Amino acid sequence: MTHITRACLLAAAIAMATGIVEAAEYSIFQKGKKFSVTTLSVQVGDTVVFVNDDKFAHNIYSETAGFEFNFRKQMPGEEDILVFDKAIVIDVRCAIHPRMKMTISVK
Repeated sequence: MTHITRACLLAAAIAMATGIVEAAEYSIFQKGKKFSVTTLSVQVGDTVVFVNDDKFAHNIYSETAGFEFNFRKQMPGEEDILVFDKAIVIDVRCAIHPRMKMTISVK
């Protein structure tokens, strides 16, 4: 085992023991007037990128108390980013297409 490999293993072990983990990034695509998933579980610190991969404009928002947001009009090809700073369950909707719904659970 090389010095570099040992150092990487030690760093990984310390990160796991102290609860330090690298944040993940998830992409949610909007296509066919739907979200690519209806539920998503993420961790505090993770990022979700909402990508409009549709031929229609969307308006992604949440009125969940404590995590309200509104991306306004998102045109085809555009993307918006959310970073989660606390544990919460968020209901996400599209103001233009009311049948577009998803839930994000942040742990």
